[in-house]
Amino acid sequence: MAVFGADQIEETKMASRYFEKYYVAVNIGATIATLSISLAQSDSADQTNSIDYFYGYLIAIIMLIGAALLFIVGYRYYIHIPPSETIILKYIPIIINAFQTRHRTQQDSSLRNSSIQEGMININEQSLSFLDYANLVNNGKYNDRIINDAKSFQRALIVFLLLIPYWIIYYQV
Repeated sequence: MAVFGADQIEETKMASRYFEKYYVAVNIGATIATLSISLAQSDSADQTNSIDYFYGYLIAIIMLIGAALLFIVGYRYYIHIPPSETIILKYIPIIINAFQTRHRTQQDSSLRNSSIQEGMININEQSLSFLDYANLVNNGKYNDRIINDAKSFQRALIVFLLLIPYWIIYYQV
């Protein structure tokens, strides 16, 4: 929401005011949510038949649905900025191009190796990572900057995918 809200502001001076107001609103909302939900979920004298936790979660679900509806209702008033050069959209085509280029390179090297001695190894081909095959230098379609962004995205994706089982196990403890 912070990035989306900042995109709605056309002046750079107003962006700092937006973030100040955004963080104040987030902190006020978190305080109200913490107090109201904990008040609704407070243990009653009869803990065997307590439905208080249901009401606490019900409050949270209603507020989440209300916020989503407000967000959707205001859609036509938003400033729409089309995505430009996002690595998320280019990641799959980079992988496809790397597969194709690697396949062509392996076919070419197998044709060359049939006429050259078997003991010789091309050091340049051995030092390439998989995504480097999509690089312009290696007859791919993408420049160095995009390939390096894809490598960084791949590392971040691995970390975030590992967070899912981590939190599942953590909450089971």
